[in-house]
Amino acid sequence: MTGPGDTDPALVAAHSRVAETLFAATGTGGVGEPSPGAVPPESRYAGVGTTTTVDPDTGAELVHLRRRFVPPAERLATAGWERVADGDRVDLLAARTLGDPTAFWQLCDANGAFDPAELEQPGRVVRVALPEGFPGGGDA
Repeated sequence: MTGPGDTDPALVAAHSRVAETLFAATGTGGVGEPSPGAVPPESRYAGVGTTTTVDPDTGAELVHLRRRFVPPAERLATAGWERVADGDRVDLLAARTLGDPTAFWQLCDANGAFDPAELEQPGRVVRVALPEGFPGGGDA
């Protein structure tokens, strides 16, 4: 159990991944002009773009990623189904079904899972879907 002053390693890792994405999209330190193509095209944030706000205390312009809206699962085309085995993690499922462990977010989108751990229950059948925009959606 952690106390208020303790650091949860999972939380630090999650914040680090968010920071890496933000810094990649906005340049060094997360402030300034976005670098063209800085967000990888396979990233879930590739199409969201950036926006700028002004810090009311310092007047500094802060560039940040826009909000990503998760598409309704029923709009995604089903590519298949995968049964979760003992010891499976969502990155392993994504590697096996999509060929890319970092594409776990596609599995989350297809199954309406906010937390990737929801998909790691042994015996569960996980829907594998194509990203939004591929024909065949509406078959969920």
